[in-house]
This record gives sequence, structure tokens and C-alpha cells, in this order.
Amino acid sequence: MVASESSGVVWNDEMDDFSSPGHPNYFGYPPSPANFIRPGKRPMSSMSPIVIYNDNDHLEKLAIGGAGGSTIISGVAGSALRSLWLKRNVKQAVDFPRLHNQLQPNVTSYEPNFPKEYVKALEKRGHTLVPVHNLTVVTAVERAADGVIYANSDFRKGDESSPAGY
Repeated sequence: MVASESSGVVWNDEMDDFSSPGHPNYFGYPPSPANFIRPGKRPMSSMSPIVIYNDNDHLEKLAIGGAGGSTIISGVAGSALRSLWLKRNVKQAVDFPRLHNQLQPNVTSYEPNFPKEYVKALEKRGHTLVPVHNLTVVTAVERAADGVIYANSDFRKGDESSPAGY
């Protein structure tokens, strides 16, 4: 974190990760007393990078992370699941339409191109669904079985969809 030498004010958007009494955060998540602003305290965060190693040779198989507040966890976990369990390549895993529910508020957000049959099945089960554009932004790198390394920087990032630093 970077702070002003004269005022001590932190210069970043991490401050939204703190809770304020009576005010939900940007994503509608209710305030958490354990995360109220106090001197010297760091905010809890939804950052959830994952590094998966191959059991056979102990080399990295998948490194994945995201940006987007409380939607990070569902975006990163969903992309990792599609890569590891559904055997999608890193491009397919990251680009697949997203679904997100953070329980409070109990609303399931989905991207408009999310498969309609799943949306209808969730509605039948009583879920409240709301279409949203571009949930979390995910970046992933995978080492394929043949040793070739592939990466995907999420198209949801828009014109800045190149990996940072390139």
C-alpha cells in the first residue's frame, strides 16, 4: 500500500474493502463489524489467487487470480473448476459466462450470455436472478500436459485486456 507521508492517507481502492456501520459496500455486501475501520487495521479482502501444482512432477499446473471485489471468489473458483474438473483450456475456462451469489443480498447475478437453461433451472428453484454485465475479471496461466504454457487475460477487462506489464 502507498500512503501520503504528510497525512498517512492510503492511496488505493483497497479502502472499499473496509466496512462502515450502516452502509453496504459497492457490491451490496452488508457491513461486517469485524471489518470496521480502525487505526492500524488492514481490510479483509476477497483476493483469492490460486496456484495448483501437478502431483506427478510438482510443477505449476495453473495460476489464477482476479479483480472485482466480492465477485473475485466466484470468478476465480469457477474458472479453476472449469479448467481442472471440466478439462477446459485456459481460454475456455476464463471466458465462460459467469454466475455470482454472495448470499447477502441473496441475489444471483449472471452475465447475459450465461446458458439460458441454467438460468431457467435456478428460477424454477426460487432463486432471484439479475442479469449484469462483466462480473469479475480473471487472469490465468496454465502449463499444459505437453509443457507448453498458455495464458488468458479476461476480455472483460476491455481495451486493457493484456496481462499487466506487457
